[in-house]
Amino acid sequence: MKRRTAITTLAALAAAGAARPLRAQQSLTKLSVFTTASDPSGAVFYAKDNGTFEKHGLDVTINVANESSLAVSTVVSGTVQVGYTNIISIEQAYRKGLAISLIAPAAVNDAKRQTNWIVVPKNSPMKSMLDLQGKIVGTAPLKSLGDFSTNAWVDTHGGDSSKIKWVEMPYVACGPAMDDGRIDAAFLIEPYATNFRATTRKLGWPYEAIAKHFLGGGYFSTQAWAAANPDLVQRFAAAIVEASAWANKNPSLSAPIIEKYTHVDAATLAQIQRPVLGTVLLAADVQPTIDFAAKFKFIDSGFNAADLIYKPA
Repeated sequence: MKRRTAITTLAALAAAGAARPLRAQQSLTKLSVFTTASDPSGAVFYAKDNGTFEKHGLDVTINVANESSLAVSTVVSGTVQVGYTNIISIEQAYRKGLAISLIAPAAVNDAKRQTNWIVVPKNSPMKSMLDLQGKIVGTAPLKSLGDFSTNAWVDTHGGDSSKIKWVEMPYVACGPAMDDGRIDAAFLIEPYATNFRATTRKLGWPYEAIAKHFLGGGYFSTQAWAAANPDLVQRFAAAIVEASAWANKNPSLSAPIIEKYTHVDAATLAQIQRPVLGTVLLAADVQPTIDFAAKFKFIDSGFNAADLIYKPA
């Protein structure tokens, strides 16, 4: 897609933040966020632990779940103001008529820096993702990037994805489930893929069925809340972008923070391919997943990615 409309830029958000040097000295605005404990969602933890949210005048409560299937309902119900989840779930909710907007980027998926895979036990006879037909595969949540992209890869390579049996379980439970023979494979993100490296091996990178580069997840809110609180949206996005830029430059410093929230040990974190966190929210980075989801009927029809992204009035 030629259009690369930058809805939010690091420079603009940094400038917005710089315009409020006394925020930390003033009363903080409370904000509640729903997220999962994972490397791709790390920016919210970095912003919390490093005081970046406070710098932008926010007192953020992070509600951590094992998986993100409740993100949309938690935000739409008003239980929290902002949620993190994978980009397909956000797009599906939008196409179902839920008035939500993407307000900040999370991790970017790129073929050059793969951070998620289909993995199988080391002694598994499977040689490619086509061998997943007739097998039980675990991941979380279902009807998301992991199972959708895997199914699409199998179908486009001459297989039949309807023969794959998907079961939903937290990433952290997939390793033990493979050890016990309850599942044959799993779609895992980091740091969980590396955490189970001793007993598993990579089978494939199904995201190539989507694109070589695309936004994998993001932070979103209801359109009504964003419209009523444009200053909070700007400050939250600025804090996320600032924390993401810091993490991209300081993987060794961000690792202890992720270790605290994911409970994955430092030695494992030192071995993994850390994700690149987005520092700009581009319609061009969102469009590939919309087109993919429409092609494989995961949403009823395609739409312009710019319509999903928050625009201040």
